[in-house]
Amino acid sequence: MCGIAGIVHCGDASVLARMTDVQSHRGPDDRGVRWFPEERVGLGHRRLSIIDLSPAGLQPMANEDEQVWLVFNGEIYNFKDLRRELERGGHRFRSLTDSEVILHLYEDEGADCVRRLNGMFAFAVLDRREQKQLLARDHLGVKPLYYYHGNGRFLFASEIKGILASGMYDVDVDWQSVSDYFTYLYVPSPSTVFRGIRQIPPGHVAELDLRTNEMTLRRYWHPGGGDGRSTGNGPRSREDSRARLRELIADSVKLQLVSDVPLGVFLSGGVDSPIVTALMAETSPQPVNTFTVRFQGRDVGFYDEGELARIVANRYGTVHREIVVDITKPAEMLDLVRFFDQPFGNPTFYLMHLISKAARPEIKVALCGAGGDELFAGYPRYRAFALSRWLRWMPAPLLAGARRLIEAGRDGHRMPTMRRARRFLGGLDDDFVRQFVRWTYFLDDREKRLLLGDTALAGGDDRNGALPAERVIRRKLEESRLEDFGNRILEVDLQTFLPDNVLEYTDKMSMAVGLEVRVPYLDHRVVEHSLTIPFSEKLSRTGSKVVLKETFADLLPTEIRKARKKGFNVPLAVWMRDELDDYFDVAMSRGELVRRGILRWEFVE
Repeated sequence: MCGIAGIVHCGDASVLARMTDVQSHRGPDDRGVRWFPEERVGLGHRRLSIIDLSPAGLQPMANEDEQVWLVFNGEIYNFKDLRRELERGGHRFRSLTDSEVILHLYEDEGADCVRRLNGMFAFAVLDRREQKQLLARDHLGVKPLYYYHGNGRFLFASEIKGILASGMYDVDVDWQSVSDYFTYLYVPSPSTVFRGIRQIPPGHVAELDLRTNEMTLRRYWHPGGGDGRSTGNGPRSREDSRARLRELIADSVKLQLVSDVPLGVFLSGGVDSPIVTALMAETSPQPVNTFTVRFQGRDVGFYDEGELARIVANRYGTVHREIVVDITKPAEMLDLVRFFDQPFGNPTFYLMHLISKAARPEIKVALCGAGGDELFAGYPRYRAFALSRWLRWMPAPLLAGARRLIEAGRDGHRMPTMRRARRFLGGLDDDFVRQFVRWTYFLDDREKRLLLGDTALAGGDDRNGALPAERVIRRKLEESRLEDFGNRILEVDLQTFLPDNVLEYTDKMSMAVGLEVRVPYLDHRVVEHSLTIPFSEKLSRTGSKVVLKETFADLLPTEIRKARKKGFNVPLAVWMRDELDDYFDVAMSRGELVRRGILRWEFVE
C-alpha cells in the first residue's frame, strides 16, 4: 500500500516532491520522484513495502526501454498467475513485485489491462511512446485517487492534500458538496468539497492525451455485470449457488494472504470477520493474529462485541488481542480529521484508527469483513424496506398514532430500537428514493434550509441553488439493470455508501499509521455472484445474511449465528451527552457560527 502523486504540464520536480512527501504516512518505507522535462510530466511515490521488500520494488518503475512508467497503490492478488502468462509471452522481470506485472500487462493490453486484475488498486501509467497518461481505480473503490484538471493543468494524488500541497490549485469550495454532506455525512463521489478536485470513480479508467490535454473517462466494470447488466450466469440451483459462493470467498481469502510481511484480521462479533478468520485458520500454517475493539465505561454494553469475538478466537486458536477504548476520552478523535481532507461525519473512523494503531506494531497487513453488509443485506434498513411494503396498506391514522407514541418515549434517544422505530415511521414516503434517503441518511432539504447560511444554500450558483441530495441515489437506482429490486438497493449501496463511507474511513485511518487493510468480500467475482443470489435468500423473517450464515454454518459458532447485530459503532450518544460539551461550547458557539457564516445558530441551538 502506498501513496502516489503526479503532475502534467505544470510545476517542476520540487512541486512533485511536495505532493509526494505530504503523503509520507501512506508509505513510510521509501520514496521515489521522477520528473520528465521533455513532456513536463512527473510521477511521485511513497512506498509501504508488502511484496518484494528489496530495492527492486522501488517506484516509479519502468519497463525495459523506459518508455512506460508506473506508480501504483494497492495489491494485485492474482499477480503470480499473470506473471507466469507474461513470462511465457516473452516478458522479463526485474523484481518479484505485483507492480511490475501491471507494467508489462499494460504493454500488451493497454488500458484494458485493468480487466485482468484481481485486487485493490489505484495507479498511473505514463506512456511516453503514445504520449498518454492513464489513471485507473479498482472495481469497488477500495483505493482512492483524486485529480484536478483545469487551467491547462493536470494533477493527481492518493489524497486531496497531495493536490493542495502542489500550490498549483486555487482553493475554492464546492457548496453543492457542502449541502450534500449534511445529508450523507460524507461527500458523494466523484465530487469533493473542493471545486474542481474530483475522484476517479470506482471501476473506471481515465486517459489524458499529453498532446491535447484532453481527458476521457470510461467505465470498465459494474457491480451488476461487466456491461452494467446482470450477468445472468448465476448457478440455477440453490445448492450450486451456495457452493459457488463458498468457493469464491474461500479463494479470495486465500489469494489475499499473499504477503512478505506479517498479517492478521480485524475480528468482531458479527458474521463477516469470523468467516474470514475461520478461512484464514484453514489456510495459514501459523496461528492467525486477531484484533478486537472493546469498550471501557458505562452505557456501552450494546456496542461491545468482545465476548463474541473471543469465542471465535478460542475456537480457531488465534493469537488474540483486545484493544480497550476508554469512552471517557473521545476528544482524541477530533485530531484525526486532518487525514480526511474534507468533511466526514461517521465517527466509526475512530475505532478503525484505534484498531489499526494497535495492530501496526504486530502486523503490516490486516484483513477485515467490510462489504459483507452491502452484499448480503446486513443493515437494519434493508428489513425496513421490506416492512414498508406491508405498511402501505395500514390506515394513515394508525401510522400517525404510532409516530406519536414513539415520540412520547422520554429515553428513546438512548435506545437503538426506539431510535430506529422513530426514523422508520418518520421516513415513510410514496417516493421510494426520498424514503431511502430519510431512512439511511440524515438531514433532508427542509432541515438544511434551516441549518445552512445563504452561501451554502446557493450551492455556488445563485440562479438555481443547491440540488436535492437524493439525486445521487436516484441516479444510481435508475442506472441499475438488475431485475431483483432488493439487489438493486444493495447495488446502490455498493456504489455510494460503501466506497464513500466505509472504504473511505478504512483507507484513511489504516494508512494514517502505515497499515494495509484488505477486504476479501470485495473481490469483484464475489460481488458479481452475490448479485445473482435472490434478495429473499439474504433477508428473511429469520434474520439477515441468511445465505452467508447457511453457507458457512459449519465455521460459525452457534453464539455468532444467533447473536443480534450490533455493527462496528461507537457510543456517540454517550460521548455527546457526557464528554464533548467543551468542544461544542467552543466550536459551535453563537459567536463562532456567526463569524464563519456557514451554519445558522438558531437551528444548531
